[in-house]
Amino acid sequence: MNNKSIRMVVSLSLNALFIAIAVVVVVMFGTKAYTFGNNIFNEKSVDTVDNAKVVEVTIADGVTAKRLASQLYEKGLISDEKIFYFQVKLSDYKDKFKAGTYSLNTGMKPTDMMKILAGISTTDTGDSE
Repeated sequence: MNNKSIRMVVSLSLNALFIAIAVVVVVMFGTKAYTFGNNIFNEKSVDTVDNAKVVEVTIADGVTAKRLASQLYEKGLISDEKIFYFQVKLSDYKDKFKAGTYSLNTGMKPTDMMKILAGISTTDTGDSE
C-alpha cells in the first residue's frame, strides 16, 4: 500500500469513528431529554392515596419556585426538586402562590398541590377521583 491509500483508510476510519461517537451522544442526550420531559408532564404522587400522609407546609409571601420545590422536597411531598421546579415554571400557577399554612398529603400530584397553594380548591375545578 502506498501513502495515499493509508491516509485514505485512516481518514475513513476516523470519520466512521466520529460518526459513531456522535450517534451515541445524540441517543444518550435524547434519552435523557425524553425521560426528563416525561417526568415533568407525567405527574406522579410520592405515595398512593391509601398510604398518603398529611403534612403541614407554611408558604412565605412571594415564595420562589426553587424555594417551594426545596420546601416540598424536605417535607417528603415531592420526589424530585428539579422536576417540580420545572412543573411550576410551566404551570398556570407560577407566581400565584398565596402565603399561609396548608395541609397537603403525599398522595397528591404536583398540580393538585399547586392548585391548593394558589388558593384554588380542587373541588372548584371539577376534578373528581
